Amino acid sequence: MLYINEYSKALDFYKKIVPCWLKIKIHGVSRIKEGDQTKCTYCDTTECENLKTKNHNYSFDESVKDLLKVDIIDKLLLSEPRDLVILTQQIDAVVLEEKETVALEDLFKKSGYKTFFQTNNGREFLNHLNRSTCSYCNRNYTINITSKNASAQLDHWFPKDKFPFLALSFFNLIPSCSSCNHMKGNSDKDKGWWSTTALDELIHPYFEEADHKFKFDFNFEKSTNNLFVLFRDVEGDKTMKTLKFNLTKEIYQAHSELELRDLYDLRKKYSKNYLKYLLKILHKHEPSEAEKYRMLFNVEKNEKDYHKRPFSKFKNDIIEQLLKIDNKKSNL
Repeated sequence: MLYINEYSKALDFYKKIVPCWLKIKIHGVSRIKEGDQTKCTYCDTTECENLKTKNHNYSFDESVKDLLKVDIIDKLLLSEPRDLVILTQQIDAVVLEEKETVALEDLFKKSGYKTFFQTNNGREFLNHLNRSTCSYCNRNYTINITSKNASAQLDHWFPKDKFPFLALSFFNLIPSCSSCNHMKGNSDKDKGWWSTTALDELIHPYFEEADHKFKFDFNFEKSTNNLFVLFRDVEGDKTMKTLKFNLTKEIYQAHSELELRDLYDLRKKYSKNYLKYLLKILHKHEPSEAEKYRMLFNVEKNEKDYHKRPFSKFKNDIIEQLLKIDNKKSNL
């Protein structure tokens, strides 16, 4: 898993469009005249893109507006995960008419997330977030190509089917690939587990935990000529639980005959210093170390840039191990 360390630009973009849009949908347009211009009171600007937004198809009664006051909407959209759990529990405790509940879930999940955010603003959100690959697996890109267009692939850390009111929450939107999104959405964990246990057992991509890290490793079984993906230097029980939940080993094992085999065969075919030699001969052209790795292995060398290219963490960890191998003492 890759952490999302820098998200200030994405958050600024998000704040300009999402809170205002949702408030208009629930409470209606709120604006005042300032000279010749119209100012939105929700986002406090005359340049509000949502002033043309039509009210939601449903006319919410006062019980809904009282439940989701303007300040509660801000908290629901911008709070950190543990506070989001508390908010959803408070909302769930309020009994609404069935038609209001259905309308609200439709607003958050379909009209809000699917149409307004993912389809219309998702790609720009990812651009501001500067994320190109899946935060969970780093093996696929986050743009989903269809016959008509390209859309952003985003996972909901708290599944939106179980937590519909978090479908638009900033810290619940995780850049992912369709495979990880589907896998995580099909988890057998119930809402109670997500509310009480998930944050204690799983690492959240937006919140780095310094003592929870790992590296990839491998083992070659000579008798069967098979390569097996392993982990090494695993720090923290939470790290291992996250790796297991995300099926990280299984995912990379499925690629062992492609990505891992290529690196292994390269090291096996040439002398101990060949990989180092490849990196060294490029020195005459004076590329940086990161540029060398990009040209030779199609990965990013620097950890902070792993998200830019698929398999960057995996290949860097494996190359590190391959460079340690002595042909004379190994079973290559």
